[in-house]
Amino acid sequence: MKNEVRNIVKDIKAGRDIAGNIKRYSEILSASFTKYAVIKLSMNYFTMIEMAEGRDGQKKKETEDYFKAVSESLDKTLKNNKADEEDIVLLLKLRDDVTRKMKVLTSFTDAMSIFEYAVLRKDPSIANSELDKETIADNMYNYVFQDNDKLVINSKIQSLIAELPVRMTKERFFDIINNTLNIYKGGEKEAVNDFAEMLRTAALIEKPDGFEKLYPELFEKYKKLSEVDYKNIDAGIYDELSADIEEVTEIIDEYVTDYLLIIEVINDSLVTLFTINSADKTLFDDKYETAVKILRSTIEADDIYEASAEFDSLFSNLEGAQEESYEVLANISSNLFDYKTEYGEAIEEAGLENVYERLLKADKLTSTSYFMDLDKEIRIVSDAADEEFIDKIKADLEEGFRKRFDELSVSLRRSVMAKILSVIPVFFNNKEEIREYFVYALDRCSDEREVAASVNAINNIILGE
Repeated sequence: MKNEVRNIVKDIKAGRDIAGNIKRYSEILSASFTKYAVIKLSMNYFTMIEMAEGRDGQKKKETEDYFKAVSESLDKTLKNNKADEEDIVLLLKLRDDVTRKMKVLTSFTDAMSIFEYAVLRKDPSIANSELDKETIADNMYNYVFQDNDKLVINSKIQSLIAELPVRMTKERFFDIINNTLNIYKGGEKEAVNDFAEMLRTAALIEKPDGFEKLYPELFEKYKKLSEVDYKNIDAGIYDELSADIEEVTEIIDEYVTDYLLIIEVINDSLVTLFTINSADKTLFDDKYETAVKILRSTIEADDIYEASAEFDSLFSNLEGAQEESYEVLANISSNLFDYKTEYGEAIEEAGLENVYERLLKADKLTSTSYFMDLDKEIRIVSDAADEEFIDKIKADLEEGFRKRFDELSVSLRRSVMAKILSVIPVFFNNKEEIREYFVYALDRCSDEREVAASVNAINNIILGE
């Protein structure tokens, strides 16, 4: 197959038999996608069923419902060696559903980090003591610049800023945001929009659909933590709020663990359904057939543990198969986007437009970004962000932040600022400005307990290296 692909690539480059080679390329690539996805599914499917059995109540039902829908579509496809459109539509709906839930959970995660920042600065176990702020700033500075890698340095600066007290006016905060946006001038509009969306999401300026309804137990805790008087927290309230945040975090972690496996199984199932109809099935080898046997046996078994007892010998046949099939797939798919772009007319004339669209979606589904938008076009022509566009984004963000700040207490407002300052690109011009900011942030805070709590968190970061 490698030699055939190599010859196809040479022929297309030379302009020979474009229609025939474009079709043959799609058949080979489709087979590679299907094989990789099915082998991967054979490894993950049992884990998904086992996970469902380990849950209880609503979580168990939810996971089993996903499993049942995926199982029926996948089993029918593998049995018939052919995918039905209705099954593709169903799996896409399931994927959208899981993606929507993950957005809500991500929003709750952002909310908990905002609450946690405020709560930890009232930790009664941290004694007020005289702190040498210049020495602390020096320690932070030395920690940041003990590396030469710019990415590492920036990451360290962001992690420290996330813990420092925030004592700045709204206007200074907006200046920092606006100066950061100026960096994007002349860049892609899409990149600017993505950055602005990240800020809105992190600050909970915009809450996703389902935030109030999907997870009522999480929303109740969110409401409680939103209404706390963070200025007046005693030891009892501190312990209660810390327990609330820990409980919510554990619930979120369990849901996220489940959804990550579910979305991986859904994605691989979609890859299979997107590509099996256009695949050259003569390229399916014994490893593919072994994976199909494992999958169908798992899906159809009344007792998965009894069925799995026979899998040892089958899995030994698949040793290294996933890595090998991915390597082959990556090599073949490297030309996909170029062919779709350069030979769009030939693809359309050959009636392969839908095949190539689904190959592009399969390519997205095999990326490490599990929740990638399948319908988002990959742009070739640059759409530059001019000054007018940047100014509009600035105004929209400022309006959003002002409304958000009006909803919050001073403590939570500072917490939001700290979170945003920790996720934007580093906003300093030189090393000395960085050290000056460290000293400024520590000096400007008159609440000694807050300073001590921040220093404690910073020391944990530094010592954790």
